[in-house]
Amino acid sequence: MSEPVSQGPGRPLRIGIDARELEGRPTGVGRYLRSLLRRFATHDRHHFMVYSTSSVSVPTPSARIETRVLPGGPPLLWEQRALPAAILRDRIDVLLSPAYSCPLFSPAPRVTAIHDLSFFARPDEFGFAHGLRRRLMARWSARVSSSILACSQFTKGEVRRYLGRMAADRTAVVLLGPDDDLPSGPERAESRSALGLPADTAYIITVGTVLRRRNVSTLVRAAARLGQQRPNLRLGIVGENRSHPWEDLQALVKDLGAEGTVRVSGFVTDEEVARHYAAADVAVFLSEYEGFGLPALEAMSRGVPTIIAARGSLNEMFAPGALVVEPEAAAVARALARVLDEPGVGADLKRRGSERAMEFSWERAARETLAVLERAAS
Repeated sequence: MSEPVSQGPGRPLRIGIDARELEGRPTGVGRYLRSLLRRFATHDRHHFMVYSTSSVSVPTPSARIETRVLPGGPPLLWEQRALPAAILRDRIDVLLSPAYSCPLFSPAPRVTAIHDLSFFARPDEFGFAHGLRRRLMARWSARVSSSILACSQFTKGEVRRYLGRMAADRTAVVLLGPDDDLPSGPERAESRSALGLPADTAYIITVGTVLRRRNVSTLVRAAARLGQQRPNLRLGIVGENRSHPWEDLQALVKDLGAEGTVRVSGFVTDEEVARHYAAADVAVFLSEYEGFGLPALEAMSRGVPTIIAARGSLNEMFAPGALVVEPEAAAVARALARVLDEPGVGADLKRRGSERAMEFSWERAARETLAVLERAAS
């Protein structure tokens, strides 16, 4: 059971939250916000107003959390007109914007979470108009925000690099927590049976939205190479493909003759994600650019031996609990063979990963986030 988030000093606040990331199919930012809200619900002082464009579900019902659907047209117009009007009407003391941008004009101080700056660092992975809008809004939002939340020192460094020293000076690093909004997975045997995996199958997974920078195609090539000598090896790719330019993983699998080895699942429910973790022998995350890397932390917290790329925040956050490799097919294939063939390696990774995961906490993340909001309101 979660411990209540301790209350900070000062008067009770009315905290507004832009909750659009809870709509539709929540991915990383939506899960981040759900995890915070679950802890905010235990707070016994502040009141939270959760704003969205359609009905959303709050993970833990609480008299302290009130949801409100605001009409307002397209996303940018809603953020810049409908949301500030609601902030004024509801006498909000401070606004949490959890997804890179905030109202540029607001009657209340703003705290904006910037999880990464991939649209600056990897512009080719965004359409021209989309990337330009995100770069402009992040830059302008950083200028008007009282504080910025970053989920790693790597991201704070990116804020300094792309948004300037003044923005970095107002950036607080608040580390995230593991495995907060995924259900407990079924037993391993049950999970493997549900996924159609024979008992002697070595099951590799990668979890998360498919993006070019996450090098999923490299993992496919590594698995195809390894699968030539191991007919009982399977790779599961779990996550919606949002790559730009489009990366046709199914075509790659066919070209490599790996149809029997690689399965592309696409977007699945939280229950199915938990099943994949429970069934897995090893999890692999090869992103060259990541603000934090929640799926890697979730894998380690569930006792899955984890392989990560020697890059950015993955290396910063999870190297003590993972096997670190260069994101190249041959190196990844060798690392996979080590984990699968040497029981001591897998057991050591399970132990180290679990120990590392225990150093992260959503209770602490919520407490530190509230402290930033309280300072901004004062």
